[in-house]
Amino acid sequence: MSSPRLNQPWRAAVAGGLVVVAVLAVFAAVWSWQNGIIRYDIPAGNGTPELVSTRFVGSWMATAVGLGTLAALLLVSAGRQVLLALRTRDSNPLPPVQTAEPPVETAEPSA
Repeated sequence: MSSPRLNQPWRAAVAGGLVVVAVLAVFAAVWSWQNGIIRYDIPAGNGTPELVSTRFVGSWMATAVGLGTLAALLLVSAGRQVLLALRTRDSNPLPPVQTAEPPVETAEPSA
């Protein structure tokens, strides 16, 4: 009984699809990160300096970090798929090398 082959060429197409989804996740992460930063500019009044304030929205930042993590996992999976698509194994592997002498069988005397 033989095990199923892992190295199949169609895995390269799967890897390409995973890379495309990872790139889309990176674009979404950048967009989400930019939406998570809100800048307030309060103009100067009578003798007061201009006030610049930045607000970070946690839900947008968390979404960006999650999408970045998802993209990294997808790229690792795509690398695995590429390796499985390209790597071939010999169908008739060599027998294992013996490093010790085989045990000597001794015949027991018949009674």
